[in-house]
Amino acid sequence: MEILYYILISFLWWSFIAAFAISAGYHRYFSHRSFDARDIAWYEWSVLALGSLAGGAPVLTWVGTHRMHHAYSDSYEDPHSPTYVGFWKVLTSTWKVKNIQRKFVRDLLKNHRVVFFYKNFLQIRITTFVFGFLLLPFGYFLALIVAPVIYAYIGYGLINALCHRYNEPRNSIAANIFSAGEGYHKNHHHKPYDWKLGKKWYHFDTGALIIKLVKC
Repeated sequence: MEILYYILISFLWWSFIAAFAISAGYHRYFSHRSFDARDIAWYEWSVLALGSLAGGAPVLTWVGTHRMHHAYSDSYEDPHSPTYVGFWKVLTSTWKVKNIQRKFVRDLLKNHRVVFFYKNFLQIRITTFVFGFLLLPFGYFLALIVAPVIYAYIGYGLINALCHRYNEPRNSIAANIFSAGEGYHKNHHHKPYDWKLGKKWYHFDTGALIIKLVKC
């Protein structure tokens, strides 16, 4: 039962990070400017800090890669196309980006908060890991520090692999479980600047719920 408790805690914690930091923050705010929060400094700091717990990449790299994905979607230049990169590489998030052109991140290079987290991302990750290991009970360390990285690789591996099949975007309910509404990927490609990916009130789009609260 104790293991189930920590699994539940880890999943709820990840669900919050996925909605607040990655889906609403990295994706809809920083990548697409789907809503404006530039005058809310605490929001940007919170997104950058919590987003680092996912362990994948600093927001500058994340945004550049995602904008490349939209610019070259389902083509040879798409950085994580399952057709051209390989389904299993994309599913396991082991694909690499060789180069991100400056034009895809020019606006973010003017943001001192984004640049700070980019330059210090590894140090931030190591510091978080070390202090988490030293200060938290081991179960909570695994649930709050280690598990988000695992969930992130699973969730965004599922999105990139399942939501682009046969060279076109598609929605995936399965991907939604780990990604706070990002599984509505076909909807997103049709309207990239729309902050609501799920179109009905009963859709599992917690990223949109966070944005609604921030916008208020």
